Amino acid sequence: MTPPPWGRLKALFQGALDQPPGEVRAWLRQAAGGDEDLIREAEALLQIHETAGDFLEQPVEVDPDDLVDSRVPPEPQAPPEPAAPSERLEPGTRLGPYRILEEIGRGGMGVVYLAEDERLRRHVAIKSLPAAVGRDAALRDRLRHEARAAATISHPAVATVYALEEIDDHVLLVTEYIPGRTLREEMARGPMAPSRALAIAADIAGALAAAHDAGVVHRDLKPENVLITRGGAVKVVDFGIAHVEGPWITRQTVSGTIMGTPAYMAPEQFVGAGVDGRADIYAAGLVLSEMILGLHPLLARHQDVGTGFLSAEALAKAVSWRELPPPIAHVIVRCLQPDPGARYGSARELLHAIEAIGSSVGSPPASGDARNPARWWWEFHQAVTALAYWLLVIPSWTARGVIGGSAGRACFIVTLGAVIVSSTLRLHLWFTSRFYPAELRWVRSRVRRAVQAADWLFVLALVAGGLMIGDTRAPLAIVLLSFGIGAAVAFLVIERATTRAAFRSSTAESS
Repeated sequence: MTPPPWGRLKALFQGALDQPPGEVRAWLRQAAGGDEDLIREAEALLQIHETAGDFLEQPVEVDPDDLVDSRVPPEPQAPPEPAAPSERLEPGTRLGPYRILEEIGRGGMGVVYLAEDERLRRHVAIKSLPAAVGRDAALRDRLRHEARAAATISHPAVATVYALEEIDDHVLLVTEYIPGRTLREEMARGPMAPSRALAIAADIAGALAAAHDAGVVHRDLKPENVLITRGGAVKVVDFGIAHVEGPWITRQTVSGTIMGTPAYMAPEQFVGAGVDGRADIYAAGLVLSEMILGLHPLLARHQDVGTGFLSAEALAKAVSWRELPPPIAHVIVRCLQPDPGARYGSARELLHAIEAIGSSVGSPPASGDARNPARWWWEFHQAVTALAYWLLVIPSWTARGVIGGSAGRACFIVTLGAVIVSSTLRLHLWFTSRFYPAELRWVRSRVRRAVQAADWLFVLALVAGGLMIGDTRAPLAIVLLSFGIGAAVAFLVIERATTRAAFRSSTAESS
């Protein structure tokens, strides 16, 4: 039986969300004109919506054919149970060549452990899949094909799949271990600066393009499946429920089965229609908008936008709440079109769109441009401070001769070292902000402490030199003391204020 058109179903679903709980059924019958198929499909979506309190974590499996054939919408089928506490692998447990070190995560599709591959002496991440997987020969066969396909993906933003192992009744997906945090944890800090969000989105789009080229559709892209390494790199993980396509294998996914996480599923996934890479593009648009807006756009409330799945017009309103630059809003709205044909045709096309607007969105405005004057003043501060530090090397050299001995040499060497470190890093920040704005947040996080340490050494060296000179050369001592105190005020007060103003959309921290 053919499911009703998505447009009618979506309108019915949105209207039902606004009805009092006791009147939904009667309203549906009237609004659907007695179309039982349409009513059952709408009730199925409402059932998913009502039971998705933890939708950000739990994948679901629903057979739409069951929803059509029954007048009372059934409960969504439960996903395979994660490993029970009794099945937990304790640290030190050995499974073949792998030694379990610790549990690092769990969810609806299994438990993830940090382990050591004792053959190669390297750390790996092992996902121990539910026992139900081991008992289902067809599912096990599908996972083997998916693991082989995922292992062919070659991209720096894709976590490498090493093997699918079956050891002592355990089905284990062995992948690259990536120390860091999830994008969900990164987003918990608040809305991201558009430049940072675009940089992450570009890495995600690149990873998806590589996966799609290998015939793999992720189908469950969400912030929990994107990791940020300690060095700031992006890694897309968990192709555990990926759908495999390609002429070299037999299609293994059962037709009509819904797999994924509801909050990030494309409309065609909800109704059991065919799914291709454009479903991942839809999820990528959700992730990008959530990074910038600080909340999920399809389950948000704002003025007349309401609650629930939004039309294209409502999406345009939702993504403009924070006055996003039009190019970003355009990318998000196109990704989130209910009709797959209206989205980007491929992840590579999405990547090109993001790259095209990345520099223009993140770049600071020219002098006098009112769009972002705070960033310009922050850049000005970095450049001027670097120049001033180098100019103060001249009186420091003079002070070395006046103080004399090892004390004079030590004072000058400390001053020179502090100037080299602080000035070089500040000029690097200026250059990155001007020409590679998407990387600025990462660069600031890496150099902040080094700059602060160099600033303090510079101030202490100037003040110490001025005190040691004393009345011997009073004018020189006054110059060193004055500039030392002035530098302290500049980086403790002025720079912090300009930094907060320039980066108010991200975590306020001085660089």
